[in-house]
Amino acid sequence: MLFMDIMTWEPKDDEEINKRYMTWEYPKGYNVISEWLDLSSCRIFIVYELDNEEAYARAVFPWKGISKLETIPIMTPEKAIEIGEKMEAEMAKA
Repeated sequence: MLFMDIMTWEPKDDEEINKRYMTWEYPKGYNVISEWLDLSSCRIFIVYELDNEEAYARAVFPWKGISKLETIPIMTPEKAIEIGEKMEAEMAKA
C-alpha cells in the first residue's frame, strides 16, 4: 500500500532539518517512490511503500521533537475506481 508523509517544521529549525537530512538514510523496508520539497514553506512530501511497521517507526522516530509528521494512505484514482466498482457489484449481489 502507498503512503504519503507531509513533514513540516518551524522556520527556526530549518538549518537543523537540512543538516540532519544531508546524512539521512531511509531504513530498510521504507521504500521511497518520490520526494518533493515545498520551496515556499518548511515542508517535504514523501510517497512510499512499507514492508513492515518497524520500517515506519525507524523512519519517523528520529524526526520527533523537531518536526510534525502527517501520514496519509493514498492510491491512484484508477485503483480507487476499480475497488469502488468491485464493492458496488458485491453490494448489488447481497
